[in-house]
Amino acid sequence: MRFPACLGLALCLAIPVPAQEPAPQSPRDLAGLVEPSRLSRTVDRLASFGTRHTLSDPASDRRGIGAARSWLAGELQAITQLPGSRLVAFDDPFPADPGPLLPRRIDLVNLGVLLPGTDPDRTKEALVVTAHYDSRAYDVLDGSADAPGAVDNASGVALVLEMATVLAAEKPAISIYFVATAGGAQGLLGSVRLASRLKAEKIDVIGMVAADCVGNITGPEGNKYGGGMRLFSDGVPVQETEGPRRLRELLGTENDGASRELARYLKRCGERYVENLECMVMLRRDRLGHAGEQTAFTREGFPGVRASELIDPFDRLGETARPGAGYRHGDTPAFFDPGYCAKITRMMVTAFHHLSFAPGGPQNVGLGGCGTKDAKLWWTLPEDPRITGIVLYRRRADGVAWQQTARFPKSESQVIQGIGTDYDVFAVATVDAQGDESLPVSPRSVEF
Repeated sequence: MRFPACLGLALCLAIPVPAQEPAPQSPRDLAGLVEPSRLSRTVDRLASFGTRHTLSDPASDRRGIGAARSWLAGELQAITQLPGSRLVAFDDPFPADPGPLLPRRIDLVNLGVLLPGTDPDRTKEALVVTAHYDSRAYDVLDGSADAPGAVDNASGVALVLEMATVLAAEKPAISIYFVATAGGAQGLLGSVRLASRLKAEKIDVIGMVAADCVGNITGPEGNKYGGGMRLFSDGVPVQETEGPRRLRELLGTENDGASRELARYLKRCGERYVENLECMVMLRRDRLGHAGEQTAFTREGFPGVRASELIDPFDRLGETARPGAGYRHGDTPAFFDPGYCAKITRMMVTAFHHLSFAPGGPQNVGLGGCGTKDAKLWWTLPEDPRITGIVLYRRRADGVAWQQTARFPKSESQVIQGIGTDYDVFAVATVDAQGDESLPVSPRSVEF
């Protein structure tokens, strides 16, 4: 199925919502459905095509990008046929013109499934998770050499497919896109296509995560550590304008952009539901010298995070697969750890479940009480009947992570007695009766 003329709304409206819907499964129950063996199967199959280089054979049914694309399309279609599945499969072919990493014009295809939202007032809101399905050898223009790409990035594709499998029958308030993107090694071509198309169709992406290299625990010297992962994000929005810049400088909120809040949200869910997984909020956009798929979304003004393993095996990723002296170079399935990838997948499942079911977030958050001992916060609530309370996040102005939370009944203002505005940083989120929270929002105005 191709994308319709309207990427999100037409699909959402095409699927009727039953009059009586069963209660959704809890995030913890859903996390327990993540299956490491399915992750391994996906990685092994994608690596078996020899290479998935963008310039490899598009027509073969055994080797190259064409074979991998055909198999992926079949897998995504199969997920839509699971019992109770609400998923809709799609593909989005598009041309890519020649450039520094692409010697000739070529046709590419993004593949994915959409889980439509059920709130008729939020049909234009969505979450997105992506992973590029192409691979590369040492020479980024070599489309014939073996490039199994097990960790980079069959592991990310496996995570996306597993998330879609686990969440297939859920009925979130807003839509979720699960997308395998094309041409990642040629300049993030598929993610640029997806982000620009969603922007053009006025889809409000409230959060996007790029799963990129999420299956390795072995470092170049054989050291192993499967207890941590990294969440890269911008602190300051790429599209910041003069007014927000001046307010940020006044409040000192360069660590509080929407992308950074999304990273913190993922961390809270991961460390709540997944044993032995430290989710590290990295205070930078990406690995030095790199730009992941999330950057295509942040450039369009959407919050974006890159989820990545803790250890970068620089001697394997992007290397041509070949025998070595007692060591096999190349990104092969031997270095994929399904249990570790399952932990990151569980973090993603629980975070996307909470955020997709959460009520709409507060708007027009303001801060007052400057020069007094009592901070004052106010906001405007959306017309969402599921909002039952407000969660106030707070940390000292010399801190990075949120240090305290307090929950209040549903309201549009709050006085924090004994807490001055000079010492603390604040943000506000909405919450429903099930504990699903929106992303926290920092003040957008100050009253002296």
